[in-house]
Amino acid sequence: MSRKLAPQSNNYHRARKRLGKIHLKVQRQRKDWAIKQARCVVHSNDVIVYENLQVSNMVKNHHLAKSISDASWYQYTQWLDYYGKIWDKVVVAVSPHYTSQDCSNCGHRVKKSLSTRTHSCPNCKTEICRDTNAAINILQKGMNVLGIEWQNSTQGHWESASEEEKHGEKTTSTTDGRLDVASGLL
Repeated sequence: MSRKLAPQSNNYHRARKRLGKIHLKVQRQRKDWAIKQARCVVHSNDVIVYENLQVSNMVKNHHLAKSISDASWYQYTQWLDYYGKIWDKVVVAVSPHYTSQDCSNCGHRVKKSLSTRTHSCPNCKTEICRDTNAAINILQKGMNVLGIEWQNSTQGHWESASEEEKHGEKTTSTTDGRLDVASGLL
């Protein structure tokens, strides 16, 4: 568009319409991707927990703005919430504060820069990937919101709270750490 000499010429308007069609196609592709991924995630899980990131604040960083906008995080989370309501699945957004700095094993806060990719806790000597540590912390926060407590002594196992048992739900854990919630109502 900027290469066209006369802003009101026929070629300028043709190029403007072509550019508009390309933007519309990309917008539809983003929406389609968000819908398909959200359906897949909600359909295959009983509990979905994600960080409630403030996308509008993150876009203010000019180095990351294009990548964040291109990924359409906000639209994806909206579809997660929508499909969670449609299929009666639990979708929880948790606060993102200190999820990658707190130790998932003992809770000790370990300050680190963004370039540090491994979480090493001096308190309990745990050493795991920073992203894995953050994922476990996000899941712990989400389960605490739901009233399900994490048992540190038996890592990977969940114990249901008394409220869940009152409502007729049975909570079990699988060997790979996934949580299965089966309703007792028929």
